[in-house]
Amino acid sequence: MGLKHCFTAWSSFLLTIVFSDIKYKISGLPVFRAVYYLPNLIAATSVAFLFKTLLDWKYGTFNQILLAAGIIDQQVNWLGQRSTAWAVVAVIQAWMWFGNSFIMLMAGVQGIPQDYFEAAAIDGAGRWKTFGKITLPLLRPILLYVAVTSLIGGLQLFDLPFLINGVAGASTAGEPGGTLQTVVMYMYKFGFETHQVGFASAIAYTLFIIILIVSVLEFKFIGGKED
Repeated sequence: MGLKHCFTAWSSFLLTIVFSDIKYKISGLPVFRAVYYLPNLIAATSVAFLFKTLLDWKYGTFNQILLAAGIIDQQVNWLGQRSTAWAVVAVIQAWMWFGNSFIMLMAGVQGIPQDYFEAAAIDGAGRWKTFGKITLPLLRPILLYVAVTSLIGGLQLFDLPFLINGVAGASTAGEPGGTLQTVVMYMYKFGFETHQVGFASAIAYTLFIIILIVSVLEFKFIGGKED
C-alpha cells in the first residue's frame, strides 16, 4: 500500500508538469484543483460507508451496472475477498490523496520564477530539457516531501481498511481473519483487543525502523546533493 501511495505521488507530479507547462493555455485550472482536492476533505468513515453501499455484494450500484452491461454474469463480492478488497482500498486511497499531492506539487511549480521557463523557451530548450534542468532541480524539496509523506501514510494505513472490514461483515474489524489487514491494524489488535502490549510495541518499533530506512533511502535517491 505504501507503493500505491508513491505511485499516486508520482502520477500527481506528472500531471503537475503538464498543467504547469507555459506552452499550454488551460482554462478553469482553479476549478480543476478544487474538484481534485475535495475528496481529501471527506472523512474516511463517510468514504468507507459510501463505497460499501456502491460495492455491496447483492444490491450495490456497481454490481448492478456491470450486470446490466453484460460485463459480469453474477455479483462480485468486492469487499469480501482479499484480492479485490485491496484493489478497492488502493483505488479509494489514490482518489482521496491524489488531489492533496497535486496541490502541493502545483504550488511548488508555481513558486518557480517564470523567468526561468521564458528564458529557456527563448533559448530553444525543449520541454524535456526544461524539465530536467529547471523544474526538477527546483522542485526536488517539495517532491521529496510528498514522496516521503506518501510512503509513510501508506505504511501507516489504518482507518479505511479497518472501517471496510467492519462494514464488509468481518467477525471483528481488524482481525487477521478479516478481509483486510495492515501492520497498524495488526498492532491495534494486540495492543487494544488482546492487550499484549509488549508484542504491539515490538510491531510499532519494527514499523518505525522500516519507515526510517525507507525514508533515508528516499532522501538519498530523491534528495541527492545540492548543486
